[in-house]
Amino acid sequence: MRPSLCEDEWARRPQRGFSIFEAVMVLMIVGLVIAALTPGVVRTIEHGRVDRAANAVAAQFYLAQSLASRQRRPVAVAVSAANKTITISDAISLTRLSIRYFGTEGAFNLRALTATPTSVNVQPNGMATASIVVDVGNVTYKQQVRMTRAGQIRILR
Repeated sequence: MRPSLCEDEWARRPQRGFSIFEAVMVLMIVGLVIAALTPGVVRTIEHGRVDRAANAVAAQFYLAQSLASRQRRPVAVAVSAANKTITISDAISLTRLSIRYFGTEGAFNLRALTATPTSVNVQPNGMATASIVVDVGNVTYKQQVRMTRAGQIRILR
């Protein structure tokens, strides 16, 4: 039989594990760090979404130039602020060739998609009938995509 341990020997034994107080303090510190980092992460995600949408608008302009050149006919590019869409259609037959959603139906979930002017024709040589500027953005962050009459497409930061 083992001899019984007296109270002094129990006090000298090393403790195993953490106390409840130590565990709560660690959880509080982790919670504070997460709370401090969350706004920055959300802002980065929003900026990334707007940047991807601006690239998609530029891609739509390039697609319009390509379709006009391939068909050897002008195509119309129309931006709908209400529906948050960009539609490419044949300028002569009005056949819809492409539509891209930037609102809640699409992958970008943008709050703002506006254009000045709202539509432009792209000729088979790549030139446009007017310069168009599309504003893409959310509440705090915006991008502009511009296509000049000469057909140059730029994303303005």
